[in-house]
Amino acid sequence: MFRKISTGSVAPLAILFTMLSMAFTAAYLKNSFSMDVMEKYRYSEWKALYAAEAGLNEVGIVVLPQITSDTLLLGNGVEYGADENGERLGTYEDIACSTRLQIGSTRKEYIAYSTGIAEYTTPSGTDVQIKRRVYTTMVPAGFEEFMYFTHEEKPIGPGNTGNVNFGSSDELEGKVHTNGVINLSNNCSGGGPKFSGEVNITFEAIDENGSGVNYGGCNESVFEVDDINILDTVSQIIFPPDNSAETARQNATRVLEADDKLFRGNQKDTLIMTEINFVQGGYWATQWWYNIPPVGSPPAEYDFFWDSTNYVNLDPPPAGFSRFALSNVFNDAAGNYDPQTNMLIVSVIDADGNNIQSEFQDLVENGDVIRIENEAGTKIATFIANAVFPGDGNIKIIFTPGSLTYFNADGKGFSQNERVTVINTSASTGLAEDVEWNSFYYYHDHGDNSSEFCEAGRLHHFDFEYWNYGGISGNNCDIFNCPDIIYNSEYVHMNRTFFSKGSSPQVIYVRGGQVLVRGTVDGLYTIVTDDFTEYRRHDNMDIIDRVWGNIWLIDDIVYLDSDAYGEVIHPEDGGSDHVLGLIAGGSVIIANTRPNGARGGCTDNSEDDECHIRINASLLAMNGGFLSHYWQNTLTDFHDIDDNLPYGIIADGRGGHRNYYRPETSNGIYTGVNDKRGDVKLYGSIVQFQRGYMLRNTVGPYNATPGVGYDKDYHYDWNLRMRPPPYFPDLQSSTNQVILKMASYGEAKN
Repeated sequence: MFRKISTGSVAPLAILFTMLSMAFTAAYLKNSFSMDVMEKYRYSEWKALYAAEAGLNEVGIVVLPQITSDTLLLGNGVEYGADENGERLGTYEDIACSTRLQIGSTRKEYIAYSTGIAEYTTPSGTDVQIKRRVYTTMVPAGFEEFMYFTHEEKPIGPGNTGNVNFGSSDELEGKVHTNGVINLSNNCSGGGPKFSGEVNITFEAIDENGSGVNYGGCNESVFEVDDINILDTVSQIIFPPDNSAETARQNATRVLEADDKLFRGNQKDTLIMTEINFVQGGYWATQWWYNIPPVGSPPAEYDFFWDSTNYVNLDPPPAGFSRFALSNVFNDAAGNYDPQTNMLIVSVIDADGNNIQSEFQDLVENGDVIRIENEAGTKIATFIANAVFPGDGNIKIIFTPGSLTYFNADGKGFSQNERVTVINTSASTGLAEDVEWNSFYYYHDHGDNSSEFCEAGRLHHFDFEYWNYGGISGNNCDIFNCPDIIYNSEYVHMNRTFFSKGSSPQVIYVRGGQVLVRGTVDGLYTIVTDDFTEYRRHDNMDIIDRVWGNIWLIDDIVYLDSDAYGEVIHPEDGGSDHVLGLIAGGSVIIANTRPNGARGGCTDNSEDDECHIRINASLLAMNGGFLSHYWQNTLTDFHDIDDNLPYGIIADGRGGHRNYYRPETSNGIYTGVNDKRGDVKLYGSIVQFQRGYMLRNTVGPYNATPGVGYDKDYHYDWNLRMRPPPYFPDLQSSTNQVILKMASYGEAKN
């Protein structure tokens, strides 16, 4: 029988394909499983990020403006939200808030971190937790960001009519804000005022007044730029920024003290004027003493050093010293001087090296009450003079033994070398005859009593005797053309001193006085003053008045890299390396000086060095405004304190006797109706409590054309957005919180 055997590959191939099919199926199932896991992971990542962002927005950014130190919140976490299935979206925790100084700046940077957590379960039943962390950095918004800011859109300055508005000649480049009500002119011909940046009014102003804008003869189109409305409503900003200004004072790199001759016991008060003259490499600072009229007759007081040697003799003290005699012994147990003490011996040379012999002898008579006190007023001796005897280099004042009364706060007598003042409290008083314009009403426009005082928006002055010494001395010159005479006069309190700009931002704090500013700024500076300083009037020490912390611009103040017209380098062209902030407790005032266009006759096209003023700075007037010194003018009919007008005192009467100096006894020189001083060419920013007058003319108290003052040529310095002046005040909301703006945001790297 024949057997047939067959061979082939069908069965093996079938098995092979089956196995391959199973492998592909397994791979597919494995891939599907991995994709499902990956999708869950990625979805959980997004949920964790979302929860972290929620923590940042709901907690971090809310808390950030309020922190005073590094703060960690919600360590145990807070559940947040629900997903599409109603399940918990995630948790946020560890909200970390902190601050640090910005690099190259004096302003803080605020940082907040937030951690978000999301969870899921794998198909195998494993619980997985995903964490993601996000952060934001925020920086304070500062007043330097405003081209123009007022707390109240009301005028400030002498001759106040109570009315101020924006008219067709006003052009404002940059951000504008008022806490008050914007008033537009009734005459809106030419399209009205020109605003090119954001304009802010406040909810509070609308609630209080019904509107934040009085349109006058204009309409809403004045707030449209390229068919976009630029008018916005925001919350009120706290003004004045007292906390931020105090921060600037506390962080001063240089303090120039101007209050060290005030409230020194029975000695009459003397005020100090400071000048800061910026130059390449730093600045020069000088101080002069002055008195605000009415000035009393020369004080019958003399400074000496005390000789406490226990003499029991008549030996005279050294030059510049004084002592008791016959006995100069102090009894510590009794807290008084020896009963044998019966005279005071003073040198004919006082503590400052002045020979006072004839003057002292003339001022002291029998029966006068003599008082001796130290600078702190903690040691005081008094007696009644019986006789005065001049000696060889000394003067003896005799009194009855045992009649000396002595007060002390520490049980001690006068110390060796202690500076004391000998005062004749019985000397006659009155007004000094050798002080010009020595009348209350040339310097004050409030009541002559003890209950009223100078206010921030009234008459203010800088041109006291120290300023006029170039003329008073017979040289017919001033600080601009004979500086050595002014800087070496008898009125100098602190000699002209140079301070280098250093390598870091500088804050100059003028404590207790006004300051004159000019020059070329090389570096990063802020000048800050006190709001006001109280002093006892020279003619009556029982009356307290105030001098406000005004900043007087006596000449151009420009950056080293600005052009001849004061225009700063725009950031798009590289920007400026310099910045200046001026924080005046009172006002920022353009002084009536020759370089600033005094005596008028200036036009927009004037190229004269004595026309216009060029300003590069951020200006902030805490309680006053930014205004011209128009109340000292050369208008023929409107220069005096009493021009029979219903606006009170509108001028100080001295304009015709300034630039150059003329004595009060001479007739003033006047310029008719023209004391127009040119333009204010400003590149910077302006912040003020109320709106200062810059030009006064028809109609009003100064009914003259062109009148007195300046036209405005204002431009915002865009460099300020990136380089604010050192410690320039931050913005705070009506809830006292710093207003922050976002600088960066992102996911934190692990």
